[in-house]
Amino acid sequence: MIFYSVKDYLILFSVITVVACRYGIKILGISMMPDHIHLIVYVRDPDRFRAFVRDYTSIFTKLYNRHYGLTGPLFNTPFGCAPKFIHKKIRTAIAYVYNNPVEGHLALRAEEGQWNFLAYANEKYPFSKKLRIDKARWALRKALYTVKACRKNRRWLDYTEIEKVTENLPRRELQQLTDYTIRKYNCIDYEAAIAYYGSYEEMVTALNANTGSEYDLKEDTYAKDYRIYKTMILILCHGKKMETMEKVLNLPRPERYRLRWSLIRNKGATDKEVAKLLRL
Repeated sequence: MIFYSVKDYLILFSVITVVACRYGIKILGISMMPDHIHLIVYVRDPDRFRAFVRDYTSIFTKLYNRHYGLTGPLFNTPFGCAPKFIHKKIRTAIAYVYNNPVEGHLALRAEEGQWNFLAYANEKYPFSKKLRIDKARWALRKALYTVKACRKNRRWLDYTEIEKVTENLPRRELQQLTDYTIRKYNCIDYEAAIAYYGSYEEMVTALNANTGSEYDLKEDTYAKDYRIYKTMILILCHGKKMETMEKVLNLPRPERYRLRWSLIRNKGATDKEVAKLLRL
C-alpha cells in the first residue's frame, strides 16, 4: 500500500516531476493506484531512466517513512519495464495506463480518474470549483504561495509543509489546492501522448472504447476493485475513531492484527488487501 491520503499522491507527484526535470525524462502518462503506480516515458538513455527511477523512489520513500514512522523499502524491485517501439503498441500501453482507474473501479471513464491526471490535459480545475486567487481567503492564498514557491525553486513538497498550510482549510479549498498543486507540478507531455491519437477528444474516445492491455508485464493488480481500500480507511479513521492512518500504522503489531480480522469479517476484504493496508 502506498497511498493513504491526498498528501501522499501530491508529494509523490511533486517528487516525480522535480526528478524527471533533473534528468530530462519525458513523461507521457502517470497512473497512481492505491498500491502501485504506472509511468509511460520516452527514453533515449536507459542509464538516465534508471537514475530517475532510483532517485524518485528513494526520495519519496524517505519522506514517506519519516511521516508514517515506518522503515524499509516502499517500492518492490525489480520494476516491471516493457519497451514499445511500434505506434499501435504504444497506443495500447497508453490506454492501459490511463484506464487503470476504470479497471480498478475508481472511475467510470478514463478522464474521471483524478490520479491518472488525464483531465488536466483539458481543464485547469477539473475536480474543484474554479479558483480566483485574488478572491481567495488568506489561509488558501498562503497555501497556494507555498506550493508556487516550492515549484519555482524546483523543490518537491514534503509532509510538514503540506500539513501546515492545509491545517484549517475546508474541503472545498482543499480540492482547489489539490488541482492547483497538480497544475503547478504537472510535467506530463500531453501533446506527445495525444499525438498518437490526433486530438484530446479522439484520445479520450479511444481510451474509453478500449482499456488496453500489457502482456509484457506480469502483475496481479489489474481489474481489482480498489474501492475496498477507501472503505477500510474510512472505517479505521472514522468508525474506529483513529482519526488518521498515521495513528493506525503506529499501533503495535498485535493491535493491527486485531483490526485485520475485524476488516476481513465485516467488510469482506481479502487477507492480502488488509495486510497491505495495515503494513503486516
